[in-house]
Amino acid sequence: MKKICLLDLNYTLVGNQQETLSIRPFGARLKAEEYRTDLIERIKDDYVIIITARPDYHMVETMENLYRKTGWKPQEWYFNDINARPPVFKESALLRFVYPKHGEAPEQYYAVESNPRTRAMYARHGIYAAPYETFIKSGLVEVKKVPQESQAEQLALH
Repeated sequence: MKKICLLDLNYTLVGNQQETLSIRPFGARLKAEEYRTDLIERIKDDYVIIITARPDYHMVETMENLYRKTGWKPQEWYFNDINARPPVFKESALLRFVYPKHGEAPEQYYAVESNPRTRAMYARHGIYAAPYETFIKSGLVEVKKVPQESQAEQLALH
């Protein structure tokens, strides 16, 4: 059974997010975006779902840009259709789209995620989540149930 990767876009798949964040208009920003091909190479054999806080009105342009620049596209993608903060939207997408289609068994999922609050949200669902740097260095994809006190510590740190 293939693992399901819940992939963050901004600051994870987009390797130069900090440098491109203020570029306007959005089309110019997309032209400047660089995607992490080492990350794509690592996850491409799994079932990949991009879940991003980027607004849904940028979805078509973003996905076309990703494919044009890398020749790769994930199996599914969900962009922020409720204008919520990243952990709120991503939990909503998990509950509205991912779980109904793929089930709630946490052992089938892992996440590559930049946002510590979103990683804590995934942990509450039993889904192991790591930032890009950790994932690339260690290749961690096993699920670790985070104890309740660790979740509180993670939230207090950020």
